[in-house]
Amino acid sequence: MLGEVFEDLYQELYYYGLKLVPLPDLVKDTIQDMFVDVWFRRQKMKEVRNIKAYFFVSVRRELLKRIKKLRQESALENGFYEPFEFSKEDFIVKEEVDSELTRTLVQSLDKLTGRQREVVLLRFNHELEFHEIAQVLEMNIQSVRNLLFRALESIRNNMRGLNVEGASDIEVFLFGLFQKKNVNFSQKK
Repeated sequence: MLGEVFEDLYQELYYYGLKLVPLPDLVKDTIQDMFVDVWFRRQKMKEVRNIKAYFFVSVRRELLKRIKKLRQESALENGFYEPFEFSKEDFIVKEEVDSELTRTLVQSLDKLTGRQREVVLLRFNHELEFHEIAQVLEMNIQSVRNLLFRALESIRNNMRGLNVEGASDIEVFLFGLFQKKNVNFSQKK
C-alpha cells in the first residue's frame, strides 16, 4: 500500500518540493526519508483521511525545516534560493494557444508573491481542493480562498493591461496550461 502511494505521488511531491527548494538532492532525500519514517511509524499512526494532502503537508514542513537548519549551519547563504518561480517549461501550451499568451501568463505569475504562486501551483497544477491547500499551507480555508482570489485578480489585471483576449477566464487558462510532470511508475517496465 505505501509503495503504491510512493509510486503515485513521488513525481508530484518532487516537482512541488523543487518549487519550494531548488535543491534536487535535498528534495529527493526528504521525500524518501519521509516515506521511510511513515513505514516505521505505520503501526502507531492514526488513520489518514487524505493521503495526498498529508504527504504534501509533510514534504513542505520537512523541507522548510531542513532549509532552516542548513541556513543556521551556514551551509547556505541567506538569499541563496528564492521561492519558486514559474517558467515556460512548467506549462504545456496547447496548439491553439499562442506562445505570447504563455509568456504573458508566466510574467504575470512571476509578479505574484511567493505565497500566491504557491497557492496557484497547488490549486491548478496539483489540483488540490481548498481544504487540502489549507492543510498544506497551514492556513484556514477562507484565507486560502482570499489568497487565490487576490492572485487571480492580479493575473487578470496584468493580462488585461496587455489587452490579452480572454483574460477574464484566467482559471480556464491555468487549468489548461499547467501540466503535471507525473510519471506513472506502474506503467514502466
